[in-house]
Amino acid sequence: MNRNEAKKYIGRQVIIDKSDHGKFTGVLEQIIADPNSPWKGKIRIKGIYSYPPNLLDSNQSLLYNDNDIIEVPGKQISGLTEPIKQTFNESLASALKSKWDEIRAISDEFDKSLSFIQQELRKLDCEHVIFEDAFVYYQLVKKGRGLFIYDEIKRESLSLEGCPFEFEIKVNGEWKPSLYIKGFTFETNENERIELKHGSTVRLNKSQFDPYRILMNELEEPSLHALDRGLQKLGIGHEHSVYCHNSLLIQLLSSFNHQSFSGVNFISYANGTNQFVVQHHYERTILEDEPDITFDRFEFTSDQGERVLTTYATQFSKD
Repeated sequence: MNRNEAKKYIGRQVIIDKSDHGKFTGVLEQIIADPNSPWKGKIRIKGIYSYPPNLLDSNQSLLYNDNDIIEVPGKQISGLTEPIKQTFNESLASALKSKWDEIRAISDEFDKSLSFIQQELRKLDCEHVIFEDAFVYYQLVKKGRGLFIYDEIKRESLSLEGCPFEFEIKVNGEWKPSLYIKGFTFETNENERIELKHGSTVRLNKSQFDPYRILMNELEEPSLHALDRGLQKLGIGHEHSVYCHNSLLIQLLSSFNHQSFSGVNFISYANGTNQFVVQHHYERTILEDEPDITFDRFEFTSDQGERVLTTYATQFSKD
């Protein structure tokens, strides 16, 4: 704003632009025009026009407070068509709300982009590449009759019996995906059986700790087919999963002495246009000398009101 235009704003509200320190509103009380110098404005601060970006990740304070008298170069002053009738604190609250909405919109766009990238990586079976330090390393430890994997860093152990994870073991200096068979025996994807020993190192990809992936590994093949049928009817796939509450895993890990489990898992999916929720009702009874009793019911609901129901139960299930 030039000094001639500024004269029209004496006694009126103007905007003071302090760049990263935010924008303020105030009343232009005086024009200071020293000889051979750019003009300045003497302004009484009245409010916040735009919240300072530099305060979002720092412990700094606002540059100005209510009723502060400041001198500002004319180039930082611009006119305000309609005066703001809020108090200083009310204007601060409005500026914070505007910044919240702005960041929320950016965050939503980032979330959509990250979700798309993760879905594409799932299609390629390469989701693990987005995890930092993708692998956790364990030692095989024999305790009594049981075999465990032991994490030296966390000093935690997990029984290998019925372990749902896919391991990687070193074969001729190369890490190869493999499944645990029994004893110290693991089988690679090439059906090669490898005998390890006490103290041998195995590793797990952290992506397998994802509750959704763990649930998919826990489901028996017919149950997985029942889930797939429902997803296909709604036109979505596993790559569209965005959240999974795996209560079955929680029960299995916290109730080692229990033989029966029941509950509900909640899974959400999303594609470019719609949201979907799946309620997975399950029952499990673990038996010693005969097949376990299994019951799975998947209730699908879309945000358009579509509903699909699929079920799987073993022949021993009462449902």
